[in-house]
Order: sequence, then structure tokens, then C-alpha cells
Amino acid sequence: MRLLAVLPVAFAVGACGRGAAALTAPPRASRQIVLEPAKFTRLPHAWRAFGNDFGLLTRSGGNVESYALSWAYKPNSLGWAGAMPRNAIAVQVLLLRTRPDHLRINLCLHTPQLGGFPEIRRFPLRLPRATGSRLEGAARVPEYRVFGRIGDMYNVDLRVDINNATPTTAMLRSAQRVVDELRFPTWPRRDRC
Repeated sequence: MRLLAVLPVAFAVGACGRGAAALTAPPRASRQIVLEPAKFTRLPHAWRAFGNDFGLLTRSGGNVESYALSWAYKPNSLGWAGAMPRNAIAVQVLLLRTRPDHLRINLCLHTPQLGGFPEIRRFPLRLPRATGSRLEGAARVPEYRVFGRIGDMYNVDLRVDINNATPTTAMLRSAQRVVDELRFPTWPRRDRC
């Protein structure tokens, strides 16, 4: 679908009633390229997904986040981490097209290969069996991480947090089922944006 924008044309009338009019050219309109998040297609009972956000692709890249939570959470400015009850599970997916500081490339077309983000060749993604990572600011909440790259479209930063110092097998299976049902979008690659 193509969007048409009506741009205002401004006329400036010279001071003191001279009657001279100057036409100000409207700025050149560009088409914005929308980046979609990963989608949670099937969730266990009582889980909720948050992923109606979108990003815009620029020469500097773009990113977009989606997440699913096992508890009733009302979004607020502080985020879900501070509202996480005991035994709750959070699955967060960040898709990003970004560049290391030393590279100066057009990210409309390319996704640089970042260290620690190997190419993902198989789906669904598999959570690690164990972790030494923790949710930032919550030392007792283990965080299971998967990093990778999907083709030349974007990098994936997947994190699963379980608010239990020793998650049960059932909790880990529940988290893996949510990850199993993730669907990853196709991001455009353009010569310019």
C-alpha cells in the first residue's frame, strides 16, 4: 500500500506590505521502511505477548523488541523486570541491525557479522541447558541466552529469565515451548533507505 502525504506550501509575504511572495519548497518525502518484531504464535495458558511495536530502518540500522510473560503484567515506564513474581518466566527477543563502531557502512543493505552472533542454521532455537548469566539487577534470576544472526537480515538477542534460583524442569520446558513457537520476520534489504 502506498501512502500519499500532502505537504503544506508556505508563502511568506514581504515586510511592510511590499506584496512580494516567496515560495518555500516542501521537503523531499521519503518512504519509511518498517521493521517487524519476532512473533509469539502460540503461548501457554495465562501467558501474554507484547510485540505490537515496530522499528524503522535507517542507514544506521534499526531494532525492534518483543516479549512474552507468564504473568498478568500491565506495561509501565519501569518495565516488566521489577514486576516479575516468583517462579515467573519472561522470554524477550531483540532483533537488530547494527554496526560495530569502526565500520561505516550503509545498513539499509547489510547486517555486519558481530562477534558472538554466529549464523543460525536450525530452527527452533534451543535454550542452553545451564547458565551462569543473570537478569541485570536481579542476581537471583537466571537468564538463558541465545545470540545469532539470521542471514544478512538481522542479529537475534534472545533471553529467557526465570524468577527462581533453581528453575524446575517444567519451567525450562515451558520456556522452550514458547521459544519453539517463535516466528521470525523477513526484513528488507535495500540499496538505500
